Amino acid sequence: MKKIIPNDQKSKKKMKPWKKKLLITFGIIFFIGASVFGYFAYRANKSINNITGENQSIFDTARSLLSGATNKQLKSDNGRTNIVLLGMRGENDPNGGLLADSIMILSMQQESKKIAMVSIPRDLRVTVPGTKGYSKLNAAHAIGFRQKPPQGLQYTMQVLEDVTGMPMHYGVSVDFIAFKGIIDALGGITVNAESNFYDPNYDGGIRVKKGLNELDSDKALKYVQARLTSNDFDRSRRQREVMTAIKDKAEQSGAIKNPIFMLNLLENFGTNVRTTMTVEELRIAVDTVSTLDMNNMIQKGYDTSNDGPFTSQTLPDIGYVIIPRSGNFTAFQKDIQGIFGTEITELQR
Repeated sequence: MKKIIPNDQKSKKKMKPWKKKLLITFGIIFFIGASVFGYFAYRANKSINNITGENQSIFDTARSLLSGATNKQLKSDNGRTNIVLLGMRGENDPNGGLLADSIMILSMQQESKKIAMVSIPRDLRVTVPGTKGYSKLNAAHAIGFRQKPPQGLQYTMQVLEDVTGMPMHYGVSVDFIAFKGIIDALGGITVNAESNFYDPNYDGGIRVKKGLNELDSDKALKYVQARLTSNDFDRSRRQREVMTAIKDKAEQSGAIKNPIFMLNLLENFGTNVRTTMTVEELRIAVDTVSTLDMNNMIQKGYDTSNDGPFTSQTLPDIGYVIIPRSGNFTAFQKDIQGIFGTEITELQR
């Protein structure tokens, strides 16, 4: 009598050894891939939480970053969003690493698609919250950072609101490690220098010719730091040139939409960048910037020339400072508020 074999047993008997090996291999690859993805997702989420100060889970972060279209927009007043950008040596530098070497305001007007990058003098004489007398603007971050919890960005934003007469909606601080990391990730940048520049005082010196220059991260850092053969006003101009070069390279390479590039930046940013934005606001900011007329970005800086709103003096307690020429910030406020051709007449909060 012929023995009847169930169909499931037939299938098992027909399974070839090579098929089993193939299935096992695929299973191992899938397991390793899922583990690696989970590991990098965990590290990226940890970095994002460090940057924003939030404590979101991986799933909440993913939802914020990948949610796609949304009706939410960045904070704004009179259709204008202002973001404070600070550059500094870093909190681990004992020689004034918390003082802001670079202070800029990035203003965006979504309806007109206009964007402006404005350098603010770091030696501007200001009053910092919780202190008596005057300080330099670059000290606001250091003073606020020592509070519990640290309020470096918030202190600087508050001071800039007072002197500009405009609300500062967000703040971002970047130290020199993150600055170099961005340029390294981009593979270097091309800076269009307004004039020849040479400073022999930085580890072999820095020389940049007028026109287009290919800069790696080390040379770019020297270019934005050097001021012993020039001054802070010229340095602010060079900082804007480098920011423009970073923007151009990121646009041309499509890096900002590349997940591997963004992951590398997050790994670097975890302890070297801070922002008052939430994760969702970071995503919206990236989307918003991509809609603006970046090719016609307005760039502006302030010095102590006779036709500007500022002059300088030396004070016994804090030394060289920049002060309003008229005794108040009215002329400066009118100028910076009207940079898009529309003046804000009242600070709205």
